[in-house]
Amino acid sequence: MKKKIYAPLVLLLAAVLAAAGMLLLVRHFSRPEGPGQASSRPEAESRSLQPAALRIVFPLERPANEAEVIRAVEAKLARDGLPLKLDITYIPYAQYWNKIWLLAASGEPYDLVVTAYSNIPDLAAKKVLAPLDEALAGYGPSLMKYTPAYAFKGVTVNGRIYGIPRVMPMAEFQSFLQIRGDLRKKYGLPEIRTIADMDAYLAAVSKHEKEIVPYYYDTGKFLLREYGNAAFLAGGFFNSPVYIDPADPQLLVRNTYESDRFKDIMAKMHEWQAKGYAPYPPSVTSQFPDPEGAFLSGQVAATWSVVMKQTERIDDFKEAHPEGELENVYLHPEKPKYLFTAADNILSVLSTSAHVKESVAFVNWLRSSQENFDLFTYGIEGVHYKLKDGALSYDGIPPERRYTPVHWAWDDIRYARFSEHISPEYAAALRSWDDDAVLAPTLGFVPDLAPVKSEMAQLQVITGEYLPQLYEADVDWERVMSDFRAKLKDAGIDHVVEEIQEQFDRFREEGGGAARIPAGS
Repeated sequence: MKKKIYAPLVLLLAAVLAAAGMLLLVRHFSRPEGPGQASSRPEAESRSLQPAALRIVFPLERPANEAEVIRAVEAKLARDGLPLKLDITYIPYAQYWNKIWLLAASGEPYDLVVTAYSNIPDLAAKKVLAPLDEALAGYGPSLMKYTPAYAFKGVTVNGRIYGIPRVMPMAEFQSFLQIRGDLRKKYGLPEIRTIADMDAYLAAVSKHEKEIVPYYYDTGKFLLREYGNAAFLAGGFFNSPVYIDPADPQLLVRNTYESDRFKDIMAKMHEWQAKGYAPYPPSVTSQFPDPEGAFLSGQVAATWSVVMKQTERIDDFKEAHPEGELENVYLHPEKPKYLFTAADNILSVLSTSAHVKESVAFVNWLRSSQENFDLFTYGIEGVHYKLKDGALSYDGIPPERRYTPVHWAWDDIRYARFSEHISPEYAAALRSWDDDAVLAPTLGFVPDLAPVKSEMAQLQVITGEYLPQLYEADVDWERVMSDFRAKLKDAGIDHVVEEIQEQFDRFREEGGGAARIPAGS
């Protein structure tokens, strides 16, 4: 069965600003004011919680050795005055998003769940999530103090906060593809900076590495830097029916499926399929049940990535290929690096939760010290991992003793540790990734989808039917696109465009977002 995978995260765009103006804007958006302001209540207030067992739901599979880590975490919580226990349920990713909605609809009192910037508007409109404003004010002092104000704006709908965003590099964070750097060097190819460089890499792998699939499990998000950046406003990438081009002087909300960028990216996907580089559409994973494992084991030469993904993959990759190298592809690094969304992965609390303040207090504890963060994120030092000059090492740690949770849901760049296989220079570049970002007019804008809830539901069904077809190289493009657009129109996509345009215009009138992009930039 084909498995759709073109849904994950959302990006942000902006434009070229003068260096001095850019620095002022960064300071304005980063200083902890408004939702990001430190609470005036004493941190001791968060110590007065009643005993509770938090029911947490995470995607993917339960990590090995979790039970002993959770015991250690609960013991540390108790020592710190937080009488909390953790009961974690795991749901396969393919079922996760529907299951979250069903858990809330059934009234089951689950607490913390993983959400994403792309689905916060939809989940808030369906009243799946609990607002966290009061709990954050009383029980999240570290979160309020050290999370940038703009990040909280990215989880705010109609003035209410619906999640705790992780704090990691965000500028163009999805504009990446991962390749085998050792294969690139083997065939004397330059670092990949253009689409022509990428074509040459895939051609070389296809010609010389007959046992390796050149390109697999990617939907083309990284090509936006080639064909036109976009801030998607009601979903991730091509699952969002609308977008704004931040270089558009009018900042108009537009139909994703009538854009040149949609057509151009699909054409490149079709070209790579026709040449045999991607044997199946990148929107399905029918060849490899475990696409990630296929890449790490050497069966695939290029796959999806995000700005931090190389740091997460490197240890497993090195175990299989000690002499191998990983490289992130980031097209056109000479172009501005846009920051056009305020958050990506998020921890939210279900509206059915009986422990909203306790859930916030736990995340606050997790992200209030290096010791707490290390324990929940990496496990017990000396048992599940080692430290070498501050870097993560698994030297002498048997693979079956490692602990690899879904830490991307709560990461904090202040505390994040990198593998010993990541160079200090690369680690420093990641920590400062957002420093030279260009802020987008859409930064902090989250549409309220409640007024178009029925239209969005219909649009999601239609795109779910047509996108897999459109990724196929042999699709009758004109006929299928004509049918697709007609159904979108009948379902009310024009109304969605109008509604979100009105909301965005109000957002701008009230001072939201960064400055407009200068004409011609």
